[in-house]
Amino acid sequence: MKQFFLQDVKEQSQQSAYLFIVINVVWFVGGIAELDYGNFDNVLQLFWSFSIVGILLGLKDLHGDSLPEDWRQGYTMMAAAVLVASLLGINEDLNTSGIWTIFGFGILALGITSEGVIDNIWRYAAVIAGLFGIIGSGSEFVTGTNIIGESPLQFVAFLTFIAGVGVGPLLAWNKKD
Repeated sequence: MKQFFLQDVKEQSQQSAYLFIVINVVWFVGGIAELDYGNFDNVLQLFWSFSIVGILLGLKDLHGDSLPEDWRQGYTMMAAAVLVASLLGINEDLNTSGIWTIFGFGILALGITSEGVIDNIWRYAAVIAGLFGIIGSGSEFVTGTNIIGESPLQFVAFLTFIAGVGVGPLLAWNKKD
């Protein structure tokens, strides 16, 4: 058990990415099939929160010295904000769209700053996902309506999010010594 909590950054980041991908695929399939997970959705949300935090915290080590220190610290701050927003977001009366807008900006930055670290196809997926996040959450923050969330583009946004935030860093970690 102790080994689980004392994993190195690479192993922890890889496990977080696998968990992130699995949970997002479950949600994606469930959304298409119109499944209701009931209270189990809260468990999925909790583990999703841990997975995204693990990915974000590992990005600073994945990038190494290619990122300035403020961006490296920014990933840590974003991980904390996303964890809180994700767990508070279970209560649907709270509007956490402002935090998700900032998160979209962070995902856009991930795609832009990871040249040479993450393969281009996954970087471009992160850029697209970040733009979708900024537009969707930003519109909800400003107008109360997520213009992407109820459109057919939500599927493209979700797939690029899984690819750019989950698959891209996972494959980059798999190649890193």
